[in-house]
Amino acid sequence: MILMDELIIAYLDNDVDHPYYLDIYTGQVILNMDEAYTGEPGIDWDDEENEERYIEIPKISSDQAFFVMTKFAQRTDSDPEDKLFAALNGYKPFRKFKDKLYELVLWDEWNKFEHKYAEEAVQSWLERFELDYNELNEKYNNNLPFLQSEE
Repeated sequence: MILMDELIIAYLDNDVDHPYYLDIYTGQVILNMDEAYTGEPGIDWDDEENEERYIEIPKISSDQAFFVMTKFAQRTDSDPEDKLFAALNGYKPFRKFKDKLYELVLWDEWNKFEHKYAEEAVQSWLERFELDYNELNEKYNNNLPFLQSEE
């Protein structure tokens, strides 16, 4: 897995109980939860250095996710009957949209579309914080052998 993939996973995980942070010293993505859940100790926020070391990774909002689904429904030629739009109107639009993706065999196309949107959002976030992705990715890759040898 590459750093961008991990950042995208964190961005698309809209569970508020899953706070993800980017370690700007190592380039690692950290899920900051109880050690019993992750197998790793959480971030020690009592250490003042950590306030500068870790940056919270934003999450896609429900409104943004709905917007992305709408944009996908607008652009796909594989849905001439507008079943995706119909799924977005009414009760449980997220669930119905995903069901229609399976029905229309558009799941792979959707994943690519959503991934591209998320990558652009993550790139924009990195730019706002003036973080150099290439530098972070190099740190990330330099820490991979260490992390893999621990597993």
